[in-house]
Amino acid sequence: MMKNCSIMLLLMLVGTLSLSAQGLRLFSPAVHDAVGYHQRVVMDFLERYFGKELPAERQTSQKRKMADDKVYFRKGKLSDMSLVSDTMPFSVTLNDRYYEVQWMQHEEPFITIVFPAQYDLLLGMQQNEAQQKLKESILAAPTRIDTLVAPSKMELTDDSIYMSKNEFFELESLNDALYYNKVRENYQPVFDNRYQEYSAANLFHGLVKGADYRMYVEQSVYGMKTINYTLTLSQWLNYCAELGMKVFFAVEEEREDGLLAIVLAQCKELGFNHLLSVAIPDKFVDDKNAVLKVRLTPYIPTHNVKDIYQKELSTHQKNQWQ
Repeated sequence: MMKNCSIMLLLMLVGTLSLSAQGLRLFSPAVHDAVGYHQRVVMDFLERYFGKELPAERQTSQKRKMADDKVYFRKGKLSDMSLVSDTMPFSVTLNDRYYEVQWMQHEEPFITIVFPAQYDLLLGMQQNEAQQKLKESILAAPTRIDTLVAPSKMELTDDSIYMSKNEFFELESLNDALYYNKVRENYQPVFDNRYQEYSAANLFHGLVKGADYRMYVEQSVYGMKTINYTLTLSQWLNYCAELGMKVFFAVEEEREDGLLAIVLAQCKELGFNHLLSVAIPDKFVDDKNAVLKVRLTPYIPTHNVKDIYQKELSTHQKNQWQ
């Protein structure tokens, strides 16, 4: 179940509404730079949408565009946007699959806008463009800061490994489980050839320090085509961390040459998911030069994930890809 996420940002900075080379300014640069990735995306969207996209439409087409985009005013109207300044207190709230942004004036609600948590709307690009730019987005992600803290609640498995599991996606096997050994009074992430399945899960949850495998990626793009490129695992994990993605992992098949795994990277805030089918070679724990072969289906809308996942599973049953 998706939890409500509310971010309240109260602004007390000096400034006024301005039209610059970047367009409409609704938020101060200081606040924009201080918030997280998703909040910056929302701010950029609002300034782009009301500063560039709507003004480019004829006045008679503006309401139609907003209706098509499912952007609505719950309080206020379009002309009121010219009265918003970057000193106004405002809030950004994510409710299930839509955002609500509200500006306050004289301690009373002034404007309230709602719009979908939908990546193509928020990023201002169609699915095919987002797919083509995914590698660039991954490479641009800043290096994540490791702050690994063992979960407070864990259960002991039958093979004496401690496990922390909170959520699963569709099937219990596709979950967010993390695995630890207890060494004296400390918990250390499992990364051991004796427990390859647990080690692989920890690897894609970013728990294994210094494990920077190469990933050979075959990514699907619009038009039933694919593009190929190489990343490192750390670059992928940096990207997941920057977007605050929830990662689910499952081993679909244990083979003589290694594991075939499914990784689902979920971004609720932007309404999309990336689905990876990963061939992990045997003895990957000891072989840091091992290459992970990845089939990547990116930017799956939330409501389509189940169908794509089931299709991926049926493909595994028919074909073993190398």
